[in-house]
Amino acid sequence: MIPRRALVFLAFAWVLVALYPDPGLLVRSVRNTVSPQVDPAAVSALAASLPDDPRAVEAYVLDRQVPYAYDWQSAGVPWYFPTTAEALRAGRGDCESRALVLASILTAKGIPNELRLSLDHIWVDYPGKQANALENPGVQFAGREDGRFFLRWPADFQLGQEISDQVAIYWTPAPAWRVLLLVAGLSLIVLWNALAWLSGAGRLSGDGLLPRERARRRRRPAGGPARGPVAAPGARPGAVAGPQRA
Repeated sequence: MIPRRALVFLAFAWVLVALYPDPGLLVRSVRNTVSPQVDPAAVSALAASLPDDPRAVEAYVLDRQVPYAYDWQSAGVPWYFPTTAEALRAGRGDCESRALVLASILTAKGIPNELRLSLDHIWVDYPGKQANALENPGVQFAGREDGRFFLRWPADFQLGQEISDQVAIYWTPAPAWRVLLLVAGLSLIVLWNALAWLSGAGRLSGDGLLPRERARRRRRPAGGPARGPVAAPGARPGAVAGPQRA
């Protein structure tokens, strides 16, 4: 039987290989999440061509510059947090890409803005920003305010809705062949462990090393002379204790 730690390691390794054939994408995503790459220099020419109304800029970015696409579609992985330059080159992306491009344009224009994060969304807050169901203080999980990073549990949290949103973002858009690859690998690990256990159990049973077999052997010693009646203390050799007469 395969040790439990080895099973966990194999399962984790296979999930990583199936979801991130290039682990560098995951490393860069984590790095960019911790320190988002807002880059006004990358959008300076674009910013100069847009009006100074942040709501008009946001509408342009969402509708034309970075139309929505899941990370599976734009990066080939379930989750990727790009740089501003990468989002511009891709020409499409999910909320991370759109938020970075918008924040970079607003910064290039000198319009104050801050990134805000919920458990499954990121957006840009700016003067005059209108709250909506996805972008409001109640769902906010993390962000920066006055240059300082903050983290807090969202006031508006619904577990069922959150699970549904995560499935819709990360699982539903996944290519069918990647899902089959993931499931097949995990199933093979489970099958391998089951076969190893059955093979090992058969060998141990044949050698009498299983706990149940050891218990049986202790209760019924193998071989040796049969025991007869016990002689009474002090009796002559060969005498057998019997009933005493009055």
